[in-house]
Amino acid sequence: MPHDTTPPPTPPPSTNQTQSDIRPASTPSSQPTGLRLVSIIFRIAVIFGIFAFAAGIVAMLMVTREQPALNNETVSSIRVRTITATKQPVHRTWDGYGTSRSMNDADIVAEVAGRVIERPASIEPGMKVEVGTILLRLDASDYTNALNAANQAANAIEAQINGLSVESERIGTQIQLANDEISAAQSDLERTRQAVQAGAGSAGEIDVKTAALRRVQREVETLKERFELIPSRRAQLLAQLASQRANAANAQDNLNRSTIRSPIAGVIQSVEARRGDWLALGSPVARVLDLSRIEIPLRLPASSSRWIGLGDTVQLWEGDPTNQPDQTGIITRIAPEADASNRTITIYVEVEQDPDAPNRLNPGRFVIGRVHSLDEHPRFVVPRRAVQSSRVMIATLQDDGTHRIQVRPITVAYSIEGRIDTLDPVEDQWAVIGSGLQGGEHIAISLLDQIHEGLIIKVIEQEPASESQQHKSKPAGITP
Repeated sequence: MPHDTTPPPTPPPSTNQTQSDIRPASTPSSQPTGLRLVSIIFRIAVIFGIFAFAAGIVAMLMVTREQPALNNETVSSIRVRTITATKQPVHRTWDGYGTSRSMNDADIVAEVAGRVIERPASIEPGMKVEVGTILLRLDASDYTNALNAANQAANAIEAQINGLSVESERIGTQIQLANDEISAAQSDLERTRQAVQAGAGSAGEIDVKTAALRRVQREVETLKERFELIPSRRAQLLAQLASQRANAANAQDNLNRSTIRSPIAGVIQSVEARRGDWLALGSPVARVLDLSRIEIPLRLPASSSRWIGLGDTVQLWEGDPTNQPDQTGIITRIAPEADASNRTITIYVEVEQDPDAPNRLNPGRFVIGRVHSLDEHPRFVVPRRAVQSSRVMIATLQDDGTHRIQVRPITVAYSIEGRIDTLDPVEDQWAVIGSGLQGGEHIAISLLDQIHEGLIIKVIEQEPASESQQHKSKPAGITP
């Protein structure tokens, strides 16, 4: 029988034996320390060598690169609009707000008490009235009676005064007659005394004649006393007459006041009373406004006080101040004290207008006012959009005839609104330059977001205005 030549299977090695056989080959710690250090240094050297080689290549490329030719045509193709810096007469603009009111109005009240017996049909709010137009009539019977009584009392006193004149004349005559009687009695008494001395009469006759003389003398003294009292009686009656005449005049005034009339010409704002109403003294009756003269107290910034003055023209709008002004007025008064809480001053603008005009300014309207004041010094003016972060772009002329952009810091004194045709007929927002510009310089006003310092540009200048336009040109900021 043939023998089996297959070698017997080799038993698997034990776990401990396998791990002990392969550990020396897979553990790097078994390599020598010196070999590891040499390997690290070699790798670092290779890396630095690569970087040095790359840097050398870059440096060689930069040194040997060909400089591109400057294409002047491309750079100069940027066309920028400019304006020439020239000093202009400038108007400052001040805006204020206020409420219009009538300069001549009347709040009419009842000057006497009474019941309304008449109100004309035309007396309604919105109707025009003239001076003396009857608004209401009150019952005036009490004032009529008082007037009649005062007049009758005055007539009676005047009659007494006239009687005093007659009495004075009568008493004067009586005194004269009594004096004649006294003279006759004295003569008779003297003759009686002579007769008694001659033995032709008795002493009793002398006593009788003396008593008659004394009686006549007493009558004369009484008449003189009455005559001397006449002036005082006359003065008393004249005082009573004046009092009664004053009562009559007061009654006449009350009678006139019972007819309530308009003291001014204007338009009726309101009427409070109607027929049959009882009006006490001082009760409101009506309000009348004169629309021919309107006043507007405007509040302006306190800084405007040194720029404005009496007689300055003020443009007025009842709405947005974008179109032509609705009215124009004149500054007639300026309050001397500024309001510290809101830093404003108050000016008073007077408007004279046709009260029948459809575009008249009515009292009680909220008004925007604009005052233009001329700056005493001409200044450089540039479009407001040309100023960016307190800088402007100046197109400076180079030796080769090109213009290069230069950034120039400037200061802005203030801003104005309006058209300046000699600079730019389109712009209406301007910055007035305080410092930083010189006359004749070209300020860039277009493509401001595309140009920068040092850029070469092609300048397009604003065409100058004609001589007629320059002659008619208004100071900057005056055209709304």
